[in-house]
Amino acid sequence: MKNGMNFDKKLAVTITSTVCLLTTTMAPVSAAIFNFSYSGASVLDPNDIVTVAGKLTTSPYDSATNSYEIIDITGTRNGNPIESLLSPRLFLDNDNLLFVETLALDEFGFAYTVGGASYNVFHTYDYLEIGDQGYYTGYPLNSFSITPIPESSLMLGLLSITVLVAIKKKK
Repeated sequence: MKNGMNFDKKLAVTITSTVCLLTTTMAPVSAAIFNFSYSGASVLDPNDIVTVAGKLTTSPYDSATNSYEIIDITGTRNGNPIESLLSPRLFLDNDNLLFVETLALDEFGFAYTVGGASYNVFHTYDYLEIGDQGYYTGYPLNSFSITPIPESSLMLGLLSITVLVAIKKKK
């Protein structure tokens, strides 16, 4: 029985080590996904609050610009579904770039539509949202967050390492 148990442990260690090696040497996925959210109050009416949350899908990391290009968006703005991401330079010079070092936007940001109106979110000294609903609206943002969603191969690798550590501790 003891010999069979050693075989099971060795097999588990071998499988786990192989999975760890494969997940760390796999090519990056074609796109990264990030959760994002922000909120703020209108400069014209402090009772006019904006709340936005969703997901940003990007192209692969570009080492030349140290950024990802945002290529898709889903989510809601004040409970209304975000309809589409606007192409770069389509609204207020948006460039749809997400910079890696601090997961930050630049002064051009990204733009999207909700209910036929366009919105641009960007960073100068603070994060801001400018909207065009027949007239321009502005929202200085009191909160802004972008966080990566770990890819499944990374999660599998972390799980494998956890199992490997647990097996080693049992020995």
